[in-house]
Amino acid sequence: MSVPTPSVVRMNHPSTAVVEAPPAIDTTALLATARAAAATQQAAEVAAFVAVADWADAHTDGTVGDPIGPLGLWSEDPTSVPGGDRFLELGGPGAPLVSEFCLYEISGALGRSVTSGRPLVGDAIELRHRLPRLYARVLAGADPSTQRRSLPVWRARKIAALTRTLTAEAADFVDRNLAPVAHRATMPTVERLVAEAVVRFDPENAELDRADADAGRYFTVETTPVDAASPWTGVVAVHGTLDSADALDLQNAVQRVAADLAAAGCDADLDVRRSMALGELARRQTTLDLYGTDSTAAHTTRTPARQVVLYVHFSDAAIASHRPGDGPGIDPATGTTGIDLAREENTRSLVTADQVRDWCQSPNTTITVKPVIDLAEHVAVDAYEIPDRIAERVRLDRATCAFPYCGRPARGLDLDHTEPYRWEAAPGAGQTSTANLTPLCRGHHRVKTHPSPTGASPPSDGPPGIDPLAEHPPDRRWHYHRDPLGTYLWTSPHGLRYAVDSTGTTPLS
Repeated sequence: MSVPTPSVVRMNHPSTAVVEAPPAIDTTALLATARAAAATQQAAEVAAFVAVADWADAHTDGTVGDPIGPLGLWSEDPTSVPGGDRFLELGGPGAPLVSEFCLYEISGALGRSVTSGRPLVGDAIELRHRLPRLYARVLAGADPSTQRRSLPVWRARKIAALTRTLTAEAADFVDRNLAPVAHRATMPTVERLVAEAVVRFDPENAELDRADADAGRYFTVETTPVDAASPWTGVVAVHGTLDSADALDLQNAVQRVAADLAAAGCDADLDVRRSMALGELARRQTTLDLYGTDSTAAHTTRTPARQVVLYVHFSDAAIASHRPGDGPGIDPATGTTGIDLAREENTRSLVTADQVRDWCQSPNTTITVKPVIDLAEHVAVDAYEIPDRIAERVRLDRATCAFPYCGRPARGLDLDHTEPYRWEAAPGAGQTSTANLTPLCRGHHRVKTHPSPTGASPPSDGPPGIDPLAEHPPDRRWHYHRDPLGTYLWTSPHGLRYAVDSTGTTPLS
């Protein structure tokens, strides 16, 4: 008796999805697209760099820097207004001097701060006027057919930064020897060539550099968080250059204190304990009486190891987020929900309330709690001079310079009258007020106050759509006003417009 073979029945489950294989990807075409885009990008970078060089040449008075003089000096017309425009030596010795005020316009047009735009203009001047062969290699990047052996802008700028202090003869030596291989030479090769040029053509300065090496020592604590994506961590970087003996002493002290922390029960990693050791060394050292007990000494009091100044702010949005039944609110002081974060003014970062609590609990800490300041309160006086109570409110309300693309902390900056102070105004006008003062860097204050004598004239009809500027005839100054929402609207001498608020800068034209 034979057993029938069972039939196989295939059933599709109702929830089963049919997955189709993705189409084949042409990876060769992807590489070609990427290379074509990179070539277009390099050509655009070259065009922008050439435009910067042309801009610099359009804003020079024809004079050049001292071929053997120090770098970074300026030439100022004795008939000019104090605080007005001046001509800076941004390239190396012998390069043309360039108007300082022109830096603000080109930097804003490129979406840069003047701190970033100034070295860009200096590199363009250095390459065009002192390194012509390397500059020609940069220009080759504008043509895709010659890009393979061209010099990228970023690499050319690194070379220019190294040659800016060389004499004209030394710069020409670097230019002649480096130009044929600049597209493939490593930076150590460039640095050795520059060092050789210094020894060959400027031996006296080479000797002075060795004798003055100690003057280049520094130690810096950065004021910006290490991780920009997580600014609330409260961690910053420190770096510097030390005398070899001092560095070895610091190394030994850090190792010793890190070992002491481990012996005391700290289970953190060695690197973490080493960073903690620096803080321990700082607190121990600043509590030492280095001046003895002589009451006539210049310093008779000990500096506290840590000073914490607390500013307490409350906003409706922050308080509402902690009321039962209310949704989360945004605290304008921190830009986040709730009142569990604080803004650390020196580093412009956010830290948690628990971290502030830990700082305050550290031994030898002096804590100062400032009275609660209502930043919504309008305070005004008639005098031109700014009282401390008004200046404090302005700097707490606007934490940084209000100029486009500038982020310097407001504390220590100038406070500018947004609407110019009128000496003929009647008493009671209250022109010096929390609503009419703006933090500005000294340089940004100057370009707002004084016209620039160089460059093309702005459009005769002025920037369109800015009614508050109607009372200001178009000239070579920057103009701005503040709208009711607290946004600063700036117009450059050439009619470029920018909006600056608490989140940053937005170009409007």
